[in-house]
Amino acid sequence: MTSQDDDFVVGFDLDGVIIDHTQNKMRIAARYGTTLRPEDTHSECMAALFSPEIYREIQKQMYDDTDEALSAPLMEGAFGALASLREHEIPYYLISRRKTPINALNLIERRGLWGEYFTPENTFFVENMEDKDPVAKKLGVTHFIDDERRVLRLMPSVPHRILFDVRNFFPDNDEFVRVKNWSELSYILGIATS
Repeated sequence: MTSQDDDFVVGFDLDGVIIDHTQNKMRIAARYGTTLRPEDTHSECMAALFSPEIYREIQKQMYDDTDEALSAPLMEGAFGALASLREHEIPYYLISRRKTPINALNLIERRGLWGEYFTPENTFFVENMEDKDPVAKKLGVTHFIDDERRVLRLMPSVPHRILFDVRNFFPDNDEFVRVKNWSELSYILGIATS
């Protein structure tokens, strides 16, 4: 066990924290005539670049059960950090907003996480971003990691809200602890290996 107390419970968002959709977003946006840089792929940025109709279509292509949607890789360092959490016996949960959870489950399975790191007991999907907080509260989550500030703002029951900002979209953030990668996050969670 780490030096953290026994009440240390971690919650994660899936997309933008564990799964990296950057390349898929860039490819799909190009089909609509827009060239994105990696730092343009954050959902808040993309929503401002497209009409609501086109953005919804882009999201369908990113998250539906297609070969492209299922090709999204893990964020660098995610697999090792999940292994460290398990090794340190720190309980963790996936709490993600998905309209069609089966597609997310297929992606998690393709990345070798289902059954090994995520199971029905520690995986929860909600329909709206404000639904994450009641789930986290019920599970006793003390540390929640999300790539969207607007989601973290809706989670007052979680004492330690961590902004996962891999593309440096929020350099001026002073609301939440901000990390740029899994290595920094592992250090904050007390599971860093070196």
